[in-house]
Amino acid sequence: MAAPNSAPTPLGDLEIQALEYLWQQPDATAKEFHEFVSASRPSSLNTVQSAMERLFRKGLADREKVSHSYRYSAKTSKTDLLGNLINDLVGRFNSDSQSSAAAILNAAEQLDEQALDLLEKEINRRKQQRLSGEQD
Repeated sequence: MAAPNSAPTPLGDLEIQALEYLWQQPDATAKEFHEFVSASRPSSLNTVQSAMERLFRKGLADREKVSHSYRYSAKTSKTDLLGNLINDLVGRFNSDSQSSAAAILNAAEQLDEQALDLLEKEINRRKQQRLSGEQD
């Protein structure tokens, strides 16, 4: 999945929940998401439909009209979206590379050991690629 071309747009809690749902249940209706989210969060179907519509307008979800409702699917992967959000935030501060690295390191403190190992391997792989002149 491709990431949206524009700068990331702030997301509300319900929009984040909707994206998490769409990554697990592609091709879902607002009604299906409403049934899912209602178990933990009281909200009207209209509110849920509005959140799905905002995701569509922000370029984060695709939709297709089927009968009397839209079926939504995520337009970007979770990895791409998180990467774009992090890059956008770091870029807004015009940080030098040391400040950016320190911020990323602080965020990495929240990760479990398995994720840290994966991150370390990926950093080493990309360093090797950079040294050998390869591109991703």
